[in-house]
Amino acid sequence: MPPVAVIATVRAPVERVFDFIAHVETHPQIADFSQEVRIVSEAKAGPDLRFHQIYTNGDEHDSEITVWEPPSKIAWQNFEAGASEPVQIITYYFEPEGELTHILHTVECAAYENQARHRDGTERNIRELANLKKILEG
Repeated sequence: MPPVAVIATVRAPVERVFDFIAHVETHPQIADFSQEVRIVSEAKAGPDLRFHQIYTNGDEHDSEITVWEPPSKIAWQNFEAGASEPVQIITYYFEPEGELTHILHTVECAAYENQARHRDGTERNIRELANLKKILEG
């Protein structure tokens, strides 16, 4: 899967940036393609967290946190309709530099073999990090 990779720098402590992303229910605040996120597991944080996402285009995914390394990395996989293989792998890497946090956000998805979809995914994730920056610096 060819990944989409976007980067941003936010003027906020790395722990605050990690915490915002780790609270997956906040995703619709930054991702204009995300309509709703509901936690469906007993775990409310960490690597056992599972959640259900509804997108503005009507698509739905069940998601599962696969990497939980506060405050430097978080990743999850998105599954469609009970599939056993993920359709997307989403990863955020966080690196502190004084009062700044550098973010590398990647999304791996087989659909990104199509260049138009890859461009769309890149643009959506650039907007996502710009929204995150506005919220945390606001």
